[in-house]
Amino acid sequence: MRPHYDHLGLGWPDVRGDNRGKVHPGADDNASGVALLIELAGELRKNLNPDRTLVFVAFTGERGREEGSGYYVSHQELYPLGKCIGMLNLDTIGRLGKNKLMVLGAGSAMEWVHIFRGVSFVTGVEVEAVSSDLDSSDQISFEAAGVPAVQLFTGPHADYHRPTDIPEKIDAEGLVKVASVANEVIEYLAAREEPLTATMKQNQKTVSSTRKERKVSLGTIPDFAYIGKGCRISGVMPETPAEACGLKEGDVIVRINSESVGNLKEFSDILKSISPGARITITFLRNNEEMTVEAEAKEK
Repeated sequence: MRPHYDHLGLGWPDVRGDNRGKVHPGADDNASGVALLIELAGELRKNLNPDRTLVFVAFTGERGREEGSGYYVSHQELYPLGKCIGMLNLDTIGRLGKNKLMVLGAGSAMEWVHIFRGVSFVTGVEVEAVSSDLDSSDQISFEAAGVPAVQLFTGPHADYHRPTDIPEKIDAEGLVKVASVANEVIEYLAAREEPLTATMKQNQKTVSSTRKERKVSLGTIPDFAYIGKGCRISGVMPETPAEACGLKEGDVIVRINSESVGNLKEFSDILKSISPGARITITFLRNNEEMTVEAEAKEK
């Protein structure tokens, strides 16, 4: 089990606008994951006698292109990856509320969907398995090395990477629910004899050190669970290009300029090629009607 413990400090490397120099507490992203890691490690140490070795690791360098997890998978000798059955990443798990708990990377092994369906039944926590390739957090370092890996995630919100991500907004009861899911998955994997059936090839993914960083933001909040064509947005940040051009919750972005948007990752990749201040054309679907607006890409 692995979360990351670094955040943005006074804004690096993802400061937004007037937030430069302000403290970013990161209560949800990712103090929530570290808190749960510590709690589960203590409880499982007392109450579980596993057949497999359980490794609990908190990484740094996630903000710097998964440098910590990337170093771990490249240099680990005590617990070699060839014997690793799977990786469970706890990243941004503090705001469950009435939402489903998302499992990102569920397509990295054939069994993940079935495992989490069973865990959902046992715990009573609604789970949404997301199989899309999102390059979202430290689990991608393990997937790139051929290890089936998932991220537990309670969803995006307007405080993401902002000074307003504070402890008072953490859903404590929801965090307990996430803990129950993580606990069941760990106990299952610890007792499982056979390896998971990995569906990715080693080094199939682009290594994190070569990933291009995005310099602009539109202010859209993505719907990570959407599986249709395009990128559906679950909300829009105030005073952003998305709000200014009239985008709103439920819109599905299908094209930026002349480039088609097939999914969230493609949407993100297109934005990485756009410079701050550029005028762009956004084509989207609203109630199945295609619409087009213009916007100015804003520096992150």
